[in-house]
Amino acid sequence: MSSMQTITKLGAFALTFALTISTTLAQQPVRKTAVKAAPRPHASTGKVATTPVRKPVAAATATLKTQTQEPAPVANSAPTAAHQSQPQAQPVTRPIPMTRHRTTGKHDVYLNAGIGLATYYGGGVPIGISVEVAGKNNFSVGGSIDYFRYNNGYYSSGYTFVYAGARASYHLGEALNVQNSSFDPYVGATLGFRHAGYSDSYGYSYYDGYSSSYNSGLFIGIHAGARVLFSPKVGAFAELGYGVSALKLGLTAKF
Repeated sequence: MSSMQTITKLGAFALTFALTISTTLAQQPVRKTAVKAAPRPHASTGKVATTPVRKPVAAATATLKTQTQEPAPVANSAPTAAHQSQPQAQPVTRPIPMTRHRTTGKHDVYLNAGIGLATYYGGGVPIGISVEVAGKNNFSVGGSIDYFRYNNGYYSSGYTFVYAGARASYHLGEALNVQNSSFDPYVGATLGFRHAGYSDSYGYSYYDGYSSSYNSGLFIGIHAGARVLFSPKVGAFAELGYGVSALKLGLTAKF
């Protein structure tokens, strides 16, 4: 009886072992298929993993491009208040260079008073005054009057001359590029009337003279000179020319 139980147990153990082996063998194809199929999801998983990684990078790049390009149309279409409040840069302008020399100011008045040397008729020392008013284009206009008496040595007889005329001058400071504003060179001409009178020792006066050179009549004079201002209102002048005398020297005042 005991031997029958032993055999029965051995048989049951053998059957169980056989079933176990058969079950194991039956499951092997499933494991091989699972092993072979595993790389496919792994490969697909790799692709899926790669794709999401690339998409965020592309999205980030697109976002950066969008952020970089967005301010341009906004700035062009509608400037913000901060941009409007900032002062706009003004174009740089070069200052206009000023004239180095100013001959005469507009409507400046010059009064000259002086004496003459080396008269053209007889002798004597002429004394005279002239006035000039500055105008446009470096021109000035005015008038002059000169007086002198010439004694011929015969019993206190002699000649008296009076020159009165209108004069005009052109100031050369700008043309000569004179850099000293107090120095004023000029040239000009005078047109006027000369009165010539003769008186003898007896007190008789004659107005025709003893030769045509001393007669009364129209005269034309020319001059070239310059004035120098020692202060804004006072200076001196000198003129060379033909008319009353060859040289004039004197003082000038500016008003």
